[in-house]
Formats: sequence, structure tokens, C-alpha cells
Amino acid sequence: MTVKKLSYIAAVLIVTLSACQKEPSTSDLNRDFLVYTAYDTEVNFENFATYFLPDSILIIGNKNQAEYWSDNVAQEIIATVATGLDAAGYTRSYDKEAADLGIQLSYVRRVTYFVGYNNPYWWWYYPYYWAPDYWGDWTGWHYPYEVYYGYTAGSLLTEMIDLETDQAGGRKLPVIWNSYIGGLLTSSTDLNLERTIAAMQQAFAQSPYLNTAE
Repeated sequence: MTVKKLSYIAAVLIVTLSACQKEPSTSDLNRDFLVYTAYDTEVNFENFATYFLPDSILIIGNKNQAEYWSDNVAQEIIATVATGLDAAGYTRSYDKEAADLGIQLSYVRRVTYFVGYNNPYWWWYYPYYWAPDYWGDWTGWHYPYEVYYGYTAGSLLTEMIDLETDQAGGRKLPVIWNSYIGGLLTSSTDLNLERTIAAMQQAFAQSPYLNTAE
């Protein structure tokens, strides 16, 4: 079971589709950016204490090999994610093997389209998506909820992975929470960063179930 939440806050037209959910009207969204979040309602987030957050953001662009974004702008975005997780009561671990949760960030640089997560997995439509073996001996990804997306350039994806899942028996690694932020691109680099940070903060604000802090 999953719960999905949408918020519109300020920028370019984005369309996000999710199963069992009518496509939102886009007629009035040309000035809005979108913050979408979804999570597995079967998960008790209080069971997790630590997270591992890479120091780079994966770029989904036009190159034929993996590309990572790690400059000062990327570090501000990563720091915003870390601040949100810390405020929710989690502790950042710099040891990937010891962390309860993995956080992966992806930025869509080009216009592209993904659809469906199950047949085949939606990321198979784009090469060099985060590989499951980055997190350990996993055979693939598993979303406990159905995900169907349309992405455009300037979208930021955040996914929370349960690293406590038993790896025995060739199990797939579950993504237990994700956010999708679209419509971040303008002609101003400073404004793009400002909107990205505000939207990431909104993703945490509309996900109170992540809060384990007393």
C-alpha cells in the first residue's frame, strides 16, 4: 500500500503520473513546480536510525556513461537533504555498510520519459540509472508501490532505500520513500538552486511519517 502526495509551488510545466491516480490538470501549472512524494505504508520508519548519503548526484543526461554532479551547487542540495533527514531524527553514517538507509539523488538534465516499474523496470529505459549493486549484493530494485512517471529536464529524484532488508535468496532492494521535484529550470542559476532547496524542504514537510525525532 502506498500514499502519494502532490504539492505545487512555483516554475515550469511538469506532468507526473502515478497508478490509480488521475493525471493532475496542467492547464494552470505553467508557473508552478511540483513536489511529489510517495511511501510504503507497511514500513515503520522508527525502525531506522542511520542513513548513508553519497557525496554526488547522478546525472541523467545524454552521455553514454554514468556522470555525477558534485560541485558546490550539488553539495548545497545534498546538504539540504542531509539537514532534512537529521531534523527527522536520523543520523548520517559515512560507512555505507553500517547504515540502515541509503539515499540516492538523481537529476534529469535532458527531456526524457520513463513509464512503469515492473515490466520491465522503468529505469531500464535509461542507461546508468543507480545500479543496485552499489548498495550490496542485490538482484534489482523493488518498489512496494506502483510508480509511473513522466520526467522533463530539470527534475530532481530522491529515493530512500531499506538497507536492512535481508539479501538472502536473491531479494530485490526496496525503495520505501521517494520524492520527485519537477519544474526547477529557469534562466537564473541562483533561482534554480533556491527553488530546488525550497522544493526539497517541502518534500520533507509533506512527509511527516519520516519523522522519528522525539
